[in-house]
Amino acid sequence: MGCVASGPVDEERERQRLADQTHFRPGQIRVLRDVFSKVSRSHDADGAIDADEFQLALFGREVNGGKTRDLFSERIFACFDSARDGQLTFEEFVKGLSVFHPQATRNEKTEFAFRVYDLRGTGAIEREDVREMLEAVLRQSKAMTLTKEMMEAVLNKTFEDCDLTKDGVISMKEFKTLVEKNEKIIANMTMPSLERLTKVYPDFLFTQRVGSVR
Repeated sequence: MGCVASGPVDEERERQRLADQTHFRPGQIRVLRDVFSKVSRSHDADGAIDADEFQLALFGREVNGGKTRDLFSERIFACFDSARDGQLTFEEFVKGLSVFHPQATRNEKTEFAFRVYDLRGTGAIEREDVREMLEAVLRQSKAMTLTKEMMEAVLNKTFEDCDLTKDGVISMKEFKTLVEKNEKIIANMTMPSLERLTKVYPDFLFTQRVGSVR
C-alpha cells in the first residue's frame, strides 16, 4: 500500500527525504504526490499503483484490462517495483521516475535500461531478451515488419557488435561501452517534462509519453 504521512510535518520530512535521494526538489515531490494519488485511483482507490494503472497513465492503454500488452511498460513497472509485490508505493514511484529526470546521470540511465532489457533477471542481456523486445516493438509498429530471416540477421548483428567477449550474452560492462558509443540507446530513458514539474502542471504523466524501445 502507498505510504501516507500522518501530518504536515511528516509530509514535509518525507518530501525532503525523497528529494535528498532523487533528482526532484521538495516542491516537485508534492506535485508527484498529487499525480500518484490520481493514478492510484484510476482503477482502485487502494493507495498504490498497479501495472494496469501504470501503463494507462504512461502509455494511454491498459495491460490486462485491455488487449494490448506493452512489454516496455511492464519492464519499467517491474524495475520500479523494488518490493516485487506487484504494486508501487509512492516512494517506489518517485525513485523510479527520478531515473527519467534530465539531470539523472548517464550511468543511472544506463544501469536502469540494462535492468529493463534483462528480461529474465540473469544479470546479462540474452539473445532471447533482445528478440522479445524487438518483437514487442514490431507489435506496436504499424509500418515495420521483419521476416524470420531478417530478425535473425538483426540479432546476429546486435551480438556481433555488442558481445565483445563472444560469450553469447551482453554484460553490463558491454552495454555501458555500447551506450558510450551511442547515447541514443538510452534516449527513451529521459522525460524532459520532469524538469519543468510545477504545481500547475500536475498531469504530465497523461500527456508525456515514454518513448518506445529503439
